[in-house]
Amino acid sequence: MAGNGRKSKKGAIPVLRSDGEKRGPNLPSTRPDGEEWLERTVKEYEAWRTSPQAQRMGTEPDWYALQDLMFIKDLFYRRPSAILASEIRMREALFGGSPAARQALKFDAPQPDDMAASTGLSDTQGARNERVNHVRAAALGLRVVNGGG
Repeated sequence: MAGNGRKSKKGAIPVLRSDGEKRGPNLPSTRPDGEEWLERTVKEYEAWRTSPQAQRMGTEPDWYALQDLMFIKDLFYRRPSAILASEIRMREALFGGSPAARQALKFDAPQPDDMAASTGLSDTQGARNERVNHVRAAALGLRVVNGGG
């Protein structure tokens, strides 16, 4: 059997893009226990601050929760454990830290503002816009050149 007849939707999933803006507060200079952060942890936190997910983090508690995640990851990098790994997976999923998590959170779906930036119109949208323009022109007493609906 060659397949199930369904096409892959992988190419249809929009790619989230960062606007390059750094959001959220700086990571505190030391961990909550007074230890220095690992360089890896600092780099990861900075990556989160410029990520597309950061555009959806609108409150201070969001950033505190991310800092808590960074503390747990810093502990894990120093001394790995199954308990920390499980907690990290759960918390990263809440932030959309993997493709599956972003899909579950519907992060890959365009936001209403994203739709306004679209340049291409479907045939239905184009026909609808043509009819609206025709009605507007008629209401203003203008001559419609292309005929319209």
